[in-house]
Amino acid sequence: MAAEEDVEAAGLECELLGKWGSFGWWLQVFLGAVCMASLIGKRFTDKVRRSWKVWFFDTAKQGTQALMNHIINIGLSMGFGEWLEVEADPCNWYWINMSLDCTLGVAIMFLLLRTLQCVYRSKCVARPELARCGHYGDPPDFKNFLRQLLDWQALVIVQKLLLAALVINFRAGLASFASALLGWLDSFPRAKLVVVMVLMPVVLNVFALWTADSFLQANSSDGEELQVRESLVVGAIVGRDGPILQVDEEMDDTIMSFREWKRNGRPA
Repeated sequence: MAAEEDVEAAGLECELLGKWGSFGWWLQVFLGAVCMASLIGKRFTDKVRRSWKVWFFDTAKQGTQALMNHIINIGLSMGFGEWLEVEADPCNWYWINMSLDCTLGVAIMFLLLRTLQCVYRSKCVARPELARCGHYGDPPDFKNFLRQLLDWQALVIVQKLLLAALVINFRAGLASFASALLGWLDSFPRAKLVVVMVLMPVVLNVFALWTADSFLQANSSDGEELQVRESLVVGAIVGRDGPILQVDEEMDDTIMSFREWKRNGRPA
């Protein structure tokens, strides 16, 4: 009987999901809860603490991205195992996709976001207000959030296409690296599932979520600059303690830049 169990154990393969309510599903629920808790914790460590509504809008972008990435990664992992002529089980492919998402993928998302913002600010498009990521209006407006959410998910699709092309072109090397790193767990499929679906994802996802949140949230200087420009139109720049720079109505209509105001008009 022991020999038969050993043979069965040796033939087990790491399954990403399994049946509904199985071990793999509960691991993913746990992972999602840890990632959400980490973003809540980050809110209390930020220098400028966002309101809960703004925080929710920022987090919802990454939550939707995480759900999309998770589904796509599982599909790609199973597909790569079937279609690509490389020996690697689904857990190895999932680890490859997840690791790329949380490292190289974050860098690609940053570059894509900055490129999109440059496009919005270009003379051809001339919609600089759409480039103000993390600004949803005062009070925060759901329509502004929805537009930014759609922009972000479109960038996610571009990123996934780029990463999928990378995996396909370098499949042999990536599969060999994953097998060398995780191969010792092949005889322990449940332990391998914990490592691939929980331990490593927790570290990598928290890193990716915190990094992406830092450039998804509003840039405070953008808000200050907008306030300055609006105040110049009505004749005064308003600070926390009241007006800090009065603008004479008979002055020249030229509006000073934000940097000039900070250098000349803003009190020390």
